[in-house]
Amino acid sequence: MLVNAPNVQRIEIWALAPAVSGRVVDREIGLWFTPVKMPTRAPLLSQPIALFTTALLVLYSLLRHKLTPPGVLAALLTALLHISFPSGLAFQSLVLFFLLGTIATRVGHRAKHGLTTSSTGGVGGETARNTVQVLANSGAADIFIATYLVVGGASKQTFTTGIAAAYAAAAADTLSSELGILSPSKPFLITAPWRGSVPPGTNGGVTLLGLAAGAGGAVAIAMLHLLHVRDPRQAGLVVLLGIAGTVLDSLLGAVVQITVQDRKSGRVVEGENGRRVLVVKGGSRISRGRDLLNNNGVNFTMTLAIGLLGLASAKPI
Repeated sequence: MLVNAPNVQRIEIWALAPAVSGRVVDREIGLWFTPVKMPTRAPLLSQPIALFTTALLVLYSLLRHKLTPPGVLAALLTALLHISFPSGLAFQSLVLFFLLGTIATRVGHRAKHGLTTSSTGGVGGETARNTVQVLANSGAADIFIATYLVVGGASKQTFTTGIAAAYAAAAADTLSSELGILSPSKPFLITAPWRGSVPPGTNGGVTLLGLAAGAGGAVAIAMLHLLHVRDPRQAGLVVLLGIAGTVLDSLLGAVVQITVQDRKSGRVVEGENGRRVLVVKGGSRISRGRDLLNNNGVNFTMTLAIGLLGLASAKPI
């Protein structure tokens, strides 16, 4: 086996393969050479716009308390990993997901405070996200990017579609949660819609407004995917997987995650930074669900599953 490295950005391994009819190069040994390309990566220093954008978002997250200091570090490392992927789609999907989530969080900010309560004793609402929350949403894409850079073995488009599917699902779930809770109609449990309404914030509770908002988030990521891949069928696949992601998240929330309600107000109690909610005797109660995963675990499981479906369904080039 010979290794030919014409430049640092491209490595080719020439493997010997048996000759086939019409492809004999040497009559005596009957062998011909087949090139096998290894994955390339985008040098960080050659991406000044992406690095500048990362610096701006990090500064914004610190000044506006969108992320905790450890969360900022996790987000920074995640951004650098995404920039290293040879397609700009990975980093752009990360940025678009962040912007969509930030905007959706600000919509109806005051109204959301009165709909749920916090496990720390205050009203429910947005808090600075920590490392676990960052990785719960971007971890699946991180795994796909690292796998491509280290192992390779598949086309870039295959991984591109998997990454886009994971972010379409994350965006759909975020918009569905942040905007669906503002619906004028009360949510219904996705596993038992015939049982009537459930309190806002109930794990597994969905509204038509939330599902529509989630579909919009999936479409936004899919449009970005279309700009890079220029394949409407693959973009349509990303939309469908994104919508499937928010539905899967609701199903998991209803089955493997507990919903805790405050006995006095009847409001749903939210765990700080997506953590498991502790039940206080006499003060709160478990209204439904099984205590198998917290919110972060549900988010990561969902995005990983949808991303893997994207990898499996992608059309390689």
